[in-house]
Amino acid sequence: MDINQAMSFLATAERSEARDHAFGDSEVFWQIGSDEVATGYFGSQSAEVSIQSSGDVSRFSGDAARELRNIGILKGVSRNDMTGPDEYKEGHVMPGLSLEDVRQELWPD
Repeated sequence: MDINQAMSFLATAERSEARDHAFGDSEVFWQIGSDEVATGYFGSQSAEVSIQSSGDVSRFSGDAARELRNIGILKGVSRNDMTGPDEYKEGHVMPGLSLEDVRQELWPD
């Protein structure tokens, strides 16, 4: 599957996002009906999308993955952090993030 086919395939999918405000990255999931058809990760250093279609898996990274980032119908956005700021800034790690903050994020009380 090339990038244009991927865009067409994901255009009608429902997209949901889980954003980490502390680390500035997000996970994106695309679903058609009850089937999850693609997943993506977007961070400051990398971007990756994997699409499953007709038993085949197509993988996109870097700029190609970023082209797919907002394709599909946005169903919802949630947070997957507890300590980050209220405003989400993709690619930006929370100022002053400490090792203790990371521990709290990974292993909350």
